Amino acid sequence: MSTSKPAKPNLISITLILAAVIAGFLIFFYDNDAHLAPSANEESVNEKSINENSNTLNNSAASASSSDKTVATVWNWSTPKKANDSDKTAPSGAFSEEAVYNALKRVRLDAQNNIIIDHEALIALNETLDNSRLQLDAQSLADLQAIIRQGLPGQAGEDVATIVANFYNYLTAEKEFNALYENASLPHPTESTIEAHEENYRELMSLRELYLGSDVADQLFETSNANAKYMFDMLKVEQATHLTEEEKLQQRMDIMDKHTENTINITNWNSRHKAFITAKQNIQSAAISTAEKQAQLTELMQQHFSAEELNHVRHLQLDQP
Repeated sequence: MSTSKPAKPNLISITLILAAVIAGFLIFFYDNDAHLAPSANEESVNEKSINENSNTLNNSAASASSSDKTVATVWNWSTPKKANDSDKTAPSGAFSEEAVYNALKRVRLDAQNNIIIDHEALIALNETLDNSRLQLDAQSLADLQAIIRQGLPGQAGEDVATIVANFYNYLTAEKEFNALYENASLPHPTESTIEAHEENYRELMSLRELYLGSDVADQLFETSNANAKYMFDMLKVEQATHLTEEEKLQQRMDIMDKHTENTINITNWNSRHKAFITAKQNIQSAAISTAEKQAQLTELMQQHFSAEELNHVRHLQLDQP
């Protein structure tokens, strides 16, 4: 991919336009990667940055079910961990073991202790490395990998350490990529500019594959790519002059249903969720006590979805009135 081509319209601008066109929808075009550039190691800044990022992750990420296997459940502390322990700083590095643990602890593992590469893993990577003040030289990155390998012995540690290093290098390249487009003017969305933005995004996907490999990139950014497609499809409908308003409304609904199906990734989610919501409304309107409503709602959830599926969509809070 060339980094010397003429600037195209700013990617961020199209997101701003979409926000004005489709009020009420929360659209994520980018995966919110920060724009980093490598420089000499600044230990105190790095230590503060990764700890602050870890705290952000802890506050924003959904709580994992006790039945989930995560980095937290298999982490091997270099020294016994006590309840009131403060951060243990690596002897010659910029990171503390506890800060790295906190940043990665929600990353999920399968039954064989293989890392599950998904959007939650992407969140952990962003929260660990996505900070303009976090600037790593080769030694700092190696120290970070050493802590990961110590905390996650075996193939899981090797995989995470490799992905972390590759992701940091990707962020550096992504900064250069974005610099080509950030100074462009804010155009009115047209069919041609939407196509230009789609081509731009395809180039970004190729950049991810170059640094992360196609398999890792596809899995990490599956949700981000679905969100980008959702945005492009919505913009195309808005610009379709041959459609009536009723037709546009129907196409928007179809796009939303498809996007939900793709991002939630549960078989027949839309139809099953609609059936659940209808039954839930009947419970809510019934002349019974709050406790009885909650009991019936819990039973209804178990009738419509498996325990694994409920854990996957716990952020939707289906059990709330």
